[in-house]
Amino acid sequence: MTVEKLIEKLSKFDPKMTILGEFDMDGDQFMVKVDIDKVYKGNGVDDTGDFDGDIKEKFCIIKLDI
Repeated sequence: MTVEKLIEKLSKFDPKMTILGEFDMDGDQFMVKVDIDKVYKGNGVDDTGDFDGDIKEKFCIIKLDI
């Protein structure tokens, strides 16, 4: 998803509404909801070592408070 698309989607909500992140911690379809810690620009490298793209490419990273 692009920043442009995210802004478009968020513009349909009440601007005072709190945003939560949602993820499946262990693959059991039980979704955990958490606050967003911060939003920043960074690369796609993560701890899994699965990133095989251009390390110079930048992404909008949304860090969840877990």
